[in-house]
Amino acid sequence: MFQAFYGGGQPLYPEDVTMLQTLLKEHCEERGYEEAGAEAQEAARELVHWFQNGVTEQSQLRVLLQSRT
Repeated sequence: MFQAFYGGGQPLYPEDVTMLQTLLKEHCEERGYEEAGAEAQEAARELVHWFQNGVTEQSQLRVLLQSRT
């Protein structure tokens, strides 16, 4: 799923993708989102954007996800 959102910035390495996938899965479970649904895709897009723009700590990304409305 994450390859579809690549737009430059910091590269995504396998361990980064794994971390982002884990965060996305947790977020979807907490919110009751379908993993392939529009809400999950938007959250994935935002995760990749944040990561590629320098927010690379898992805890910081989790806080950003939780702050989404």
